[in-house]
Amino acid sequence: IYVLPFLSYTSPKMARSALRFRYNMLDAARRRAQDLAQSGALFPWRTINGEEASAYYAAGTAQYHINAAVAYAIERYWSATGDLDFMATEGAEILVETARLWVDLGFYAANGAERFHIHGVTGPDEYTTVVNDNLYTNVMARFNLRFALQMVEMLAKNEPEAHGSLVRRTGLTDTELAAWDRAAE
Repeated sequence: IYVLPFLSYTSPKMARSALRFRYNMLDAARRRAQDLAQSGALFPWRTINGEEASAYYAAGTAQYHINAAVAYAIERYWSATGDLDFMATEGAEILVETARLWVDLGFYAANGAERFHIHGVTGPDEYTTVVNDNLYTNVMARFNLRFALQMVEMLAKNEPEAHGSLVRRTGLTDTELAAWDRAAE
């Protein structure tokens, strides 16, 4: 979230390489989510090989906001470069898997109006661990969900072959897209 916006404008090849590093971790992130009984992918807080290296749940795994930081980095790169090849072959797949995690992690509760909540997370300050409805995490999750939806729709409209490939690779459904939109709203 700190380095990629800068690199996206000053050295797009390095930015794409860093994002490819995350893409290459995607299978490990999927396994991590599955280990925690979650859908999608959960990127690690600390890693060398794609596996979470933090032994302390509250300061490692509970930092779900890392997923949104990866999505934000993709958005900054996309905005700076318009690199459709990257989005079609790697970026959109990461966005699909991170969006899936948010919808699975959160839940709806009614206290007057129905609202989507995300509980049990550690925000980027790392001092208030495993809290409910961390503002940063919730705002970034919304960003991730909306951007993922936007990119899937963009591929469907402008690159139907790439969209079809994404759907085949991820098993993405229209029901999921509607769930992302509802949760973000």
